[in-house]
Parts: sequence; C-alpha cells; structure tokens
Amino acid sequence: MRWIRFLLKFAFICNLCFLVSEILRITNYSHSLDAVVSHILVLGVGIGFPLNGLICLITGILLVLRKIQWKGLPPWLYLLNIIFLIVQLIVYY
Repeated sequence: MRWIRFLLKFAFICNLCFLVSEILRITNYSHSLDAVVSHILVLGVGIGFPLNGLICLITGILLVLRKIQWKGLPPWLYLLNIIFLIVQLIVYY
C-alpha cells in the first residue's frame, strides 16, 4: 500500500512537470535555466505520461479487486492524476 501512495505522489510531481513543460512550450522563455528545464522536460514528458497511465491503471484495478481501499489512499491525488491523464491523452493524441 505504501508503494502505491509513493507512486501516486511521484506521478503527481511528474504531472506538475508536464504542466510546466507545456507552459514552456507555448511561451517564449529566455533559456537562462536550461539545466533545470531539461530535467523538468524529462520528468514531465518522458516519465510523466507512461508512469501516470500505469499507476492509474494499477490503482484502478486494485480498487476494483478490493485489494486496497479508498481510505488508505489520498483520493484527491488519484482523481487529479486521472484528470492529468485525460489532459495528457488530449495533448499527445
């Protein structure tokens, strides 16, 4: 159960990096923080979408099979990750 909570939180951080990377994509920034931006892009674009899809799927399956319960999870975090997954699907496809 602890690993699901950890992965939900890590996926949320990657989703925030995805949001920042999409904002950087549509704006014009000064390239003064390229080292930080490259890490944000890797977390947001490279890791965020696959990890978020996988963790949402695994958590949903475990909830349906009643292996884990809502009170053991932060439900707001799971729902936000699902919202981010929908946004990522719209942006990528």
